[in-house]
Amino acid sequence: MNHCESAAIADSARAAGLEVVEWGRKADYAVVNSCALTVLAEAKTRQAIRIFTRANPNSYVALVGCCAQTDPEKFAKIENVKWVIATPAKAACVKIMLENPAAENAQIFSAPAPASPHSCETPLTDRMNLKIQDGCDNACSYCIIPRARGRPVSRDFDEIVGDARNMVRRGVREILLAGINISKFSSPRGTLLDVIDALDAIPGLLRIRLGSIEPPEFFLDGLLERIADPSHKLAPHLHISAQSLSDKVLQIMRRNYGAAEFLRLVEKIKSASEDISVGTDIICGHPGEGLEEFFQTESRLLESGVSYAHVFTFSPRPKTLAATMKDTPPPGERKARSDRLREVSREISDKFLSLQRGKIRRVLLENKLKNGEYLARTDNFIQVAVKIDADGLKNRLADVEILGRGGIERAAARFVRLV
Repeated sequence: MNHCESAAIADSARAAGLEVVEWGRKADYAVVNSCALTVLAEAKTRQAIRIFTRANPNSYVALVGCCAQTDPEKFAKIENVKWVIATPAKAACVKIMLENPAAENAQIFSAPAPASPHSCETPLTDRMNLKIQDGCDNACSYCIIPRARGRPVSRDFDEIVGDARNMVRRGVREILLAGINISKFSSPRGTLLDVIDALDAIPGLLRIRLGSIEPPEFFLDGLLERIADPSHKLAPHLHISAQSLSDKVLQIMRRNYGAAEFLRLVEKIKSASEDISVGTDIICGHPGEGLEEFFQTESRLLESGVSYAHVFTFSPRPKTLAATMKDTPPPGERKARSDRLREVSREISDKFLSLQRGKIRRVLLENKLKNGEYLARTDNFIQVAVKIDADGLKNRLADVEILGRGGIERAAARFVRLV
């Protein structure tokens, strides 16, 4: 989400006549788009501000995003921060900076502003995230997002399609639909499925991918129907957030489904096609997770058909319900459990890769390495490295044969043909 919004902010800066430079170069202003999801994310936000300030002691910083929403006064005290722009006003941050000259003390802004469209013509060569929705009302125990971003709000349907067309015109060939909870997208013009179909009709766009989806309801039948259609651009890859596979822990987390419900979703997806990649998220060491609950999650994950898991170690986030709960495993135990589940994630990833070995998968070529290999992602989200002699093939589709594990982070593949 922050990548989507940062890209839109950069476009609005260019439209205002400013030059956007890479982070680390000398600059007159910095916009730090913050994350408040964890204590570590907040610390990284403060660190980024200080790194910029040390390199640019006479320049000013605008802090935008979730930290500006949850703790504006605290961040307003940081040296060189002159604008603290909360979530509702984030999209207008460039306009705010230009219309409100830096004063001695930081100015705090929170009035709502419309989302910034992607409106400039700067070339884009990487896949892009496209924001379609913001906010969440699930009130999970560990999460500060409802406080930081508010209740679910969907973007205008035509604005979404307009942004997608702009991205494709500028060179983007793969778009990921992003939001805090995209399963809650709702528009008078249609559902999430209608957004997907509208993007499918855009000439020049080669692939559509979905960001993380919250169970239990997210139009699964419609998604599987489009994935099964070889002419549709929706990728055979779904990331469904589980957080735990223990019913007891899910209840404490205030998730509105059980482990069996999540596992049935995965089973239905894999029964449609074993080639569909299914990712998930797991939090280790949440309050109430004992060894029994942890082993339930471990064994169910191993047997689930999930293709990979992003594993997070629970860290108490101030201003969340989980931060006040008892029965939190000690830090060392939380880390040990996370380390173990990351091993499990590698096991299930290798299992999925073994099923793909020898198959021809379509990839979107990315950057070419010095050794002559291109990095790429298969349609079902396997990162591969493939040797191709020709240069200048970034953003081209190609068919490759999956050979097996080629490194810690990627698979080896044999080039078959350009598409």
